[in-house]
Amino acid sequence: MKLTYKQTDRKPENSFSARQDTIPCIEQDWHFHPELELIYFLKSSGTRYVGNSIGNFEAGELYLIGSNVPHLFRNHREYYDDIEESEPADLIVVKFDREFLGSTFKDLPETKSLQVLFDNANRGLKFSKAATYLVHTHMVGLVCSTGLSRIVSLLKILDVLSVSENYGFLCSNGFDNSYKKSEKERMGRIISYLNENFENKIELETVASIAHMAPNAFCRYFKKRTQKSFVQFLNEIRIGHACKLLIEGKHQITTICYRSGFNTVTNFNRQFKALMNMTPTEYMEPYVSKEKLELEEV
Repeated sequence: MKLTYKQTDRKPENSFSARQDTIPCIEQDWHFHPELELIYFLKSSGTRYVGNSIGNFEAGELYLIGSNVPHLFRNHREYYDDIEESEPADLIVVKFDREFLGSTFKDLPETKSLQVLFDNANRGLKFSKAATYLVHTHMVGLVCSTGLSRIVSLLKILDVLSVSENYGFLCSNGFDNSYKKSEKERMGRIISYLNENFENKIELETVASIAHMAPNAFCRYFKKRTQKSFVQFLNEIRIGHACKLLIEGKHQITTICYRSGFNTVTNFNRQFKALMNMTPTEYMEPYVSKEKLELEEV
C-alpha cells in the first residue's frame, strides 16, 4: 500500500461528487485529495486510519475528512479472505470543494459555523449517533438528487452537522498534514507494513529500513509526523484489532492478546487500559453473555 493522490471522479454538470457504493469489500490505498469527504457507512466494518489516528469503524457511522488529510478505511481481513461469504460493504461517499459554491461563499456571515466545521475537519471528525440520525434521510436522498435540489440537500446536511457540534476529533491536537508528498508516501509504506504485520514481532530496525532511515532518525521523524512514538502507534493498531476480537466474543482474552501481537497478557492488559480507559473484560462485557465473562475471569 502506498499513499496516492486521488482525482475525484465528478461529472461536468455537477459541482460535487456523491455516490453510493455497494461492493464486496473496500479496496483503496492510503490516499488524500483536495476535496473534503463525507463518508457514511450503511453496512461495513473495519479499521480506519485518518492522519495520525487509528481505530475501528462500524455500520451507522458518519465521518468528515478534511482537505488533503491522508486516510484509509479498510475492511477486516475476513472480508478479503472470504469475499463470497462476507456481507457486502454499503457506503455513501460525498466529496466537495470548500468553495464549491464560489470563492465568496465562505465569506458570508451565515456560513461562519460551516467554515469552523471545515477547519475542524483537518483533524478528521466522527459524528455522534444523534447527529448521524438527523442527516440520514438527506444522505440517502442526496445520491439520487439532481439539479438545484442536489445542492440544497448537501447544504441541509452541512447545516445540521455544523450547528450540532456532536462530533469527536480523530487526530490529535497539532496534527499537521502539510508535509511533502514524498513524506506522505514514506508514511504510506510504514503504515502498510504495520497493518500487514502487527500480529508478529516487529523490529524497529526493520521498519526504519522501510523508511530508508537509521533507527534513531526514524523515531524522531515518526514522532514529528504523528505526534506519537512508533511504539504507541503500533500499540494502537494492535489494540484496535483486539477490540474487534473482543466484540466478536469467539476467543478468550489470552488468545486475543497473542493474536493482536502482544507477547504477554500483563503488557496487553496494561496497554489496553491505558488506551481504552478500561480492562479488556470491561470492554467485552456489553457484547458477551455473563456466563462467558465469568469463564474469562476464572
